Amino acid sequence: MWMTKGGAVMSQNTHVGVANDRRPVNQKNIKKRRAQHQAVLAFLKSREELEKAAK
Repeated sequence: MWMTKGGAVMSQNTHVGVANDRRPVNQKNIKKRRAQHQAVLAFLKSREELEKAAK
């Protein structure tokens, strides 16, 4: 949360998504952001499988 000098909370009009990314509510490039999120999930999944194989 953002605070002003008076102590009131200022709205930044942001949304925290599934990937914990703070972004404007009406953001463009949703397909691009979703593709980035899927790439991160795929990376984590492959890394987890490699760790299992290493044991």
